[in-house]
Amino acid sequence: MKAISRYKDRSVNKTAPSDLALTRRNAWILSIAGYIPFVVLSGSLWVLLPQSEFSLLAETSLQTYGAIILSFLGGIRWGLALHTASEMSARRDMILAVAPSLVGWLSLYLDAPNVFAVQALAFAAVGAWDAFSGEKGAFGLWFVRLRTVLTFLVTGALIAAFFATV
Repeated sequence: MKAISRYKDRSVNKTAPSDLALTRRNAWILSIAGYIPFVVLSGSLWVLLPQSEFSLLAETSLQTYGAIILSFLGGIRWGLALHTASEMSARRDMILAVAPSLVGWLSLYLDAPNVFAVQALAFAAVGAWDAFSGEKGAFGLWFVRLRTVLTFLVTGALIAAFFATV
């Protein structure tokens, strides 16, 4: 009978992905899943008859989803501010982190296509903020790449929605 070692077999870990690699992969998968409503709803505005019941539902759904995701992005920034060593920097970032939520909420009072223009600008601004912050070391460069790709995709979907509703 083979002796049972009380030590973990370290050879298994040599081929298994690291926790960071799993986090990155999961972040990409979940982010792409979060992008799907943007592309489906903005695309539907191009194929559905304008002013139809389904077109209005898609338009309202996209507006609401955009505001929700802007709030989510502000929450990410709030969380980063909580881990900042500088009290002055943390306070500034927490105040600024509320802006995406407020812009998203206020955009819901606009008619299409203006709501999509405001949200596209807001997503671009938050994406730029994340890119600059990542370059300064606020978070890993892998997150900067993720946010940059998603910023372009989401902003593009909102621009498409803008032109579909002009």
